[in-house]
This record gives sequence, structure tokens and C-alpha cells, in this order.
Amino acid sequence: MAFKSIRLEKQVCSKIVCKKTVIKKTISNRAIRRKPVCKRVAVKLPKIRKSAFHAIAGNDQSIMDATITKVRYQAELLDLNNEYNASTSTFQPKQNGIYTLQATILFESMTPTAITLNLDILINGIPRISDQESFTTRTGIIDASGIVQLKTHDHVEVFARAIGESGDIRSGLSSRFEGARIS
Repeated sequence: MAFKSIRLEKQVCSKIVCKKTVIKKTISNRAIRRKPVCKRVAVKLPKIRKSAFHAIAGNDQSIMDATITKVRYQAELLDLNNEYNASTSTFQPKQNGIYTLQATILFESMTPTAITLNLDILINGIPRISDQESFTTRTGIIDASGIVQLKTHDHVEVFARAIGESGDIRSGLSSRFEGARIS
């Protein structure tokens, strides 16, 4: 009786890893028996750190008529993975993934004039999430939110523009920038 053994690539059968499959042949009756040589192993998934941040405007900020202005969110309330820089109001993810982002500002003008506000979330200088609102009262809230795919070290910033009259972005919880990785 002659036996022949053939080595195959690793296979994963649920939680069992098979290093090789032994095929036994008998010369006389040509019967083939396949028997996997397997052992149980613990499969470790790569550890992915959670990613979320939340910052608010710490000070009022002036915005001039028809001028694109970077919105400052200086008061960092949450940053799970040390990815938000409060001094530059920039978020830089440390991991690739799908993120949900939201930016909100509370705008106040001097007079009740018709004003159009634009709010953009830029990724590496390119607008990826935008909103536009028109107001006839002195105050208005605008928010831009969406789901985007980010790569490691992308620069995420928020810019605003008022058309019609200059005004102020008010500080506090109504002016915030936040995000989290969802996948």
C-alpha cells in the first residue's frame, strides 16, 4: 500500500485552521480519502481605536459680507483619539474609514436684513459637505452634515460666508463641529 501526501495552502473553516490536507490513495482499488489536518486557533481581529470629536466656538467671531471665513471651534469638549486640533480648528483622522461630520453656526447680524449663509465642510481644501440658508431675521442657525470617506491625515475644516450683511458667529453650544467614525 502506498500513501501520498499533498500540502495545500492554509484554509479557514469557521474557527479551525487547516494547514494541509492529506490525500490517501490505495493502488489496488483507487479509493481516495481526503482528510484535513486541522487545529483550533484563536482568531484575533485587528484592534481599531474609536474615533469621535466634539468642539464648540469658544469666542464670538466676526464674519464680513461676501468673505469666506474659517470658523473657529476653540473649545474641545471630546476627542477620543487625539485627532482634533483646537488651535487650528482642524480634524485629522488617524485611521481610514467612513465618518459622519456635522458643523453648525449661530449667526447674528446687526439689522434684520435678508442674508444668505453658506456653510462648507472642506476636506483637503475641497468642499465635500455644504448647506445654504436664507434669513430675514437678525439671527439664524445653519448646519451642514453628511457621511464621507476619509483617509489617514486628511484635513477637515469648516468655512462660512454671509452674503447681504456682516455679522457674528456666536460662541456656545449652538456653534459646534463634531464627527465620529462609523465604519
